[in-house]
Amino acid sequence: MGLANSTSGADATIRRVKAVTFQDVGDFRVTEVPKPAVQDPGDALVKITLGAICGSDLHIYHGNAPMDEGAIVGHEMVGVIEEVGPDVRRFKVGDRVVSAFFAVCGHCRPCQRGWFAQCQERAIFGNGFYSGGLGGAQAEFLVVPRADLNLAAIPDGVLDEQAIFVGDILSTGYFAAERAQIVPGDVVAVIGAGPVGLMAVMCAQLFGPAVVFAVDQVDQRLELAQQLGAVPLDMRAAHPVQEIAMRNHGQGADSALECVGQMAAIETAINCVRGGGIVSSVGVPNQVSADFPYWDFWTRDLTYRSGCANVHAYMRPLLDLIAAGRLHPEVVISHRMKLDEAVRAYQLFDSREATKVVLTP
Repeated sequence: MGLANSTSGADATIRRVKAVTFQDVGDFRVTEVPKPAVQDPGDALVKITLGAICGSDLHIYHGNAPMDEGAIVGHEMVGVIEEVGPDVRRFKVGDRVVSAFFAVCGHCRPCQRGWFAQCQERAIFGNGFYSGGLGGAQAEFLVVPRADLNLAAIPDGVLDEQAIFVGDILSTGYFAAERAQIVPGDVVAVIGAGPVGLMAVMCAQLFGPAVVFAVDQVDQRLELAQQLGAVPLDMRAAHPVQEIAMRNHGQGADSALECVGQMAAIETAINCVRGGGIVSSVGVPNQVSADFPYWDFWTRDLTYRSGCANVHAYMRPLLDLIAAGRLHPEVVISHRMKLDEAVRAYQLFDSREATKVVLTP
């Protein structure tokens, strides 16, 4: 895969563009970097029209994920194709596109079986050298390798503020709901009503549950979850396990969608479900390992499923659902800011004063 921050020619002739770069823990800055260029035949150069800050960007911000100094951050974006390599067949200059948050090869065994999240050459945008060396999406331009596979065309009538979410958090929310095997009439608990949790609330309802509970402790998130059709449960006011059982004839939920990644949230999800229930965990774990309640799972016949969303398989169907008016992911946006304001945007997002921030170059 060609690296998104690669350039050609003499440095003196390289055009410089703006991007959000990692300098140190808690120190992201808007700096000028060389404009990326198409290097490989399957590359596409995308002029970014909208980027976004994701919860997983905070792992880098807080020093919980390795990152090289000066690397461009961000992995959620939509834009317009400015240039394509000679092997790109599905796209042309001027097409509106959305990118998956990670790039895949398309030819390894997992890709051939449609499980793109396990691609043997997977590289994540905006995560620096340690995750494949691709450029980041909080920038003016991004090179997407193997564009025919890693981009999706945005249908007419779908806004940038809607399409941007299919490349990451909307697909993740759908992935969580699908793997929970929700059937009509089920009781579902969504643990964590941050951006991914709110997407899970929306997507869970596509499967026809009787009720979706949204568990959180941030007022604005709970209010938005309620607007999306969930029953909000404030952890500060009542224990969610007891509250769900009280509202469900003494039974736990049929499934719990865990969208935080903290061990306490995973424990809550496990305790929220009834015997025979399913825990579907998509939150990025905040620990490498922890105790697992094997006996509890065995005696209660529980199922635990977790993992990174298989984004490439969901982008097209989700774009079609948005175009049909079935999903409105843009409702999670609380702040619309310029790329130049990224430092302040991160402060707002980190302090939970913002539900979701989008950035325009």
